[in-house]
Amino acid sequence: MYRLLALKSIYVIAIISFFSFPYYNKLRFNAFFELLLILLFFLNLRKVSFNKNILFLLLLNTFYILTSLFYAIFLKGDNIKDFLMVYKAFIYLIIMCFFINKQFIQVKDFFKFFKFFLFIFLVKYLIDRFVFYDARPTLFAENNFELMFLILLFYLYYIVKGKVSFLYQGILSIIFLISGSISGILILLFILFIVNYEIIIKKIHFILPISIILFLLMISVIAERTGGTVDFTQNTRYNFFMVFLDETKDWSFLNFLVGSDRISSLSDAGCKSLWYWQELFSYKDDGTCYSVIFHSYLLRAIYDHGIIGLSFLVFFIYKIIVISGYKPKQAWVVLGIVLINGLSVSSFNSIYFILGIAFFLILDKDKLLASYDTKAFAN
Repeated sequence: MYRLLALKSIYVIAIISFFSFPYYNKLRFNAFFELLLILLFFLNLRKVSFNKNILFLLLLNTFYILTSLFYAIFLKGDNIKDFLMVYKAFIYLIIMCFFINKQFIQVKDFFKFFKFFLFIFLVKYLIDRFVFYDARPTLFAENNFELMFLILLFYLYYIVKGKVSFLYQGILSIIFLISGSISGILILLFILFIVNYEIIIKKIHFILPISIILFLLMISVIAERTGGTVDFTQNTRYNFFMVFLDETKDWSFLNFLVGSDRISSLSDAGCKSLWYWQELFSYKDDGTCYSVIFHSYLLRAIYDHGIIGLSFLVFFIYKIIVISGYKPKQAWVVLGIVLINGLSVSSFNSIYFILGIAFFLILDKDKLLASYDTKAFAN
């Protein structure tokens, strides 16, 4: 039942989104994925069993959310929707704990799923880019978000198989290169290095020209996004970073460790300087704005939860992945993907990251070693 619900629901959403017009607001599909995640969460409540290695982290995380909720909503009077935007990643952690070792997706089904998604991303992005002349192709939502989901599926496929064909790597590269996403291309370079590490070491004379070509293509994407010159100061993320620095210029070392007061709006000057993104302003609709305006989750997490909070988030996800049967280095690769994404957008706070992680947890790994002679799970 779970397998049919999880996979077929995403298949249906993907097909519906594929035939939607490129200028239509695709952000609505985020809600479908959120509902699917919540539904799977409640279905898994019937068989609740927590690994003792994460029980303390789970309780600590839940305590942090509840005390912050009480302080921000009941004492300060903040809007509940603003609170959820700030604490969504920590709430996701609770849901993920219920998916650990709930292995109801078969390997063969996952392979079909991955190949389908690779194909539909490629076709949709090519149509958007070269038929509708959309500089930022999408399938479900802004491609900075959904490309993270695709790359997580790609890496999981690599773990299961122990290798990934150059055909699939080529298709993935085309998707990312025409996406117009700078963070996406950085993630692409990162994952291609990971899956081709041994080949790179052995055949550096062959790989080097290809790497130079990919680097030049990345530079062309950056130039396109920054007005024709490779000038990062022309990128909006630079403006967000400058506002972040201005908002934290008077912070003490303790502030950087624990973050701002739960939850704290930016100064009036900071909000006014980012008025162009007013759709991200507070749900109170009073002209105030919160850290979500920074876009980069790394900046948001430091501002709201401090370095300690961000480190807790990273460590918790690391533990969840390792407890689910993956090697520590594989967990760090996953975290590398999300941290690179966090330089630009919401990473840990995104449904597309949690959805990708869910596949790592619900894949039936018990049959992997029996079915595949793969270096990825070798001792």
